[in-house]
Amino acid sequence: MNATVTAPNGTSEAPVASKRILIVDDEQPMQILASSIVNKLGYEGSPVGSGEEALEAYQDSLTSGEPFTVVVMDLALPGGMSGLEATIAIKQIDPEAKVIVSSGYLEQNARNAALEHGFAGILPKPYTADRLASELRYVLNQGE
Repeated sequence: MNATVTAPNGTSEAPVASKRILIVDDEQPMQILASSIVNKLGYEGSPVGSGEEALEAYQDSLTSGEPFTVVVMDLALPGGMSGLEATIAIKQIDPEAKVIVSSGYLEQNARNAALEHGFAGILPKPYTADRLASELRYVLNQGE
């Protein structure tokens, strides 16, 4: 199905189903919630639970020719690779990667600091479906 989505402002966008979102969170309930929200928005959500899994999934997506459009990265990943380390590794293999930083320790006004560190967006926890949708739209529209 090649339907075109019409944005509220009347402009056309590519079908959203082609947008793949990698969700990185060590808490399974957050993975399920975020994936559900992303899928209801019409995107394809793929949850993983660690920095290592995120790096592997991202690399596999590039190799398969179906790269992730955006990564929602929890910073607080216990043990192993942190969210920041995983983001740095992802940016090394794909400097154009769009990563939204997510954490319960972020303040809403931390956007400038996050952008300076190479993140495309910021998503403080806990977040609502509307907040996740808004941040995804913001990041997906960057550079267009």
